[in-house]
Amino acid sequence: MASVVKYTIDTSFAVKGIVPPRRKKRDEILEKQQKMHKIARSYLDKVRDKHAEMYIPAVALIETAIVISRITNNEDDSRKAVSFLRRNAAHVFYEHEILEEAISFGIKAKASGYDTIFLTIAEVTQSELLTDDSLQHKIALSRGIVSHLLRDMVAND
Repeated sequence: MASVVKYTIDTSFAVKGIVPPRRKKRDEILEKQQKMHKIARSYLDKVRDKHAEMYIPAVALIETAIVISRITNNEDDSRKAVSFLRRNAAHVFYEHEILEEAISFGIKAKASGYDTIFLTIAEVTQSELLTDDSLQHKIALSRGIVSHLLRDMVAND
């Protein structure tokens, strides 16, 4: 039996897969946003259907709730998104589980604290990073982590 693919999913990627584009104007920007949503959603569907494993830090639950609340202005949408991530994560990492690894990674990579947490999880779990943060993606690649940038996935679609 083939091994299941493992992903560390950044909040920038998860939110785009959970919340459909809300832009009213029908133009190229909306079209790109719709493509990004469709691709990100397909990865979340793989996780939900147990065709892939998802690893996230606990802080991603907080960030997801906040960002979705800002986008939708709906507490229920935020709570449903957090529930989806909790229910479908193979593991939610708490800071104490990766603290020493994250400190070492951050010193070497010089990434932001938030990015360092995601990057450390990807490294520790040997999972692929899914993100729409270009700097985080660049750092991941420089550290030998397989990383996929959502906007590039749309361009290559």
